[in-house]
Amino acid sequence: MEAEQFTVRFADAKDDPAIAGLVVEGFLDKFRPIFGGRMDRSLRIMEKWVTLEHASGGVTSLVTEGYSTSELAGSVGVRTAPSREDILARGLWRSLTRNLGLPRAMWATTLLSYPRYSHTSSEAYVERLVVSPSFRRQGIARGLLSAAEDLARDSGKETVGLHVSSNNLSALRLYEAEGYREVSRQKSFLTSYFLDIREWLYLQKTL
Repeated sequence: MEAEQFTVRFADAKDDPAIAGLVVEGFLDKFRPIFGGRMDRSLRIMEKWVTLEHASGGVTSLVTEGYSTSELAGSVGVRTAPSREDILARGLWRSLTRNLGLPRAMWATTLLSYPRYSHTSSEAYVERLVVSPSFRRQGIARGLLSAAEDLARDSGKETVGLHVSSNNLSALRLYEAEGYREVSRQKSFLTSYFLDIREWLYLQKTL
């Protein structure tokens, strides 16, 4: 699997810290209002989140290597089965309360719960597709998305779905160009007011 000259491969446990770093870097505009003055804890929390997703089953991560095998240029998570919520939810809550304290953890949990998604057996779900700023506009996002779709097909899925914020125009253009079509929308006063995300669009593609 290749995105132009960059190699896409399955992630392993040692990649979790780098994946977490990509996610925090790529979604700073979302994480800053959530973590506030404790942004220094966001990387620790996200690394725990990624590790828990892998440990609880259901989510496989793909990564694109940069100019060396020790550097990651991008990553995407692909959900092909439901996770064990007892592992994921409890582990994430412990990490949030330990790093943020109870009031801020409750606030973070509320905002991070959007957009809402329910697993469907015939569909794979693409999440946290992110490319490092220094590697953008080189076909890496498209390569990761294509690899995610290949994984979905290999898992016997009929469709692949994803959420994107309505104001993320560059991502919307990419998904539409790759054959994704809007199925539904979610609105949230909280994410609109605090994250400047008025709507989450759910897009779907038939494989």
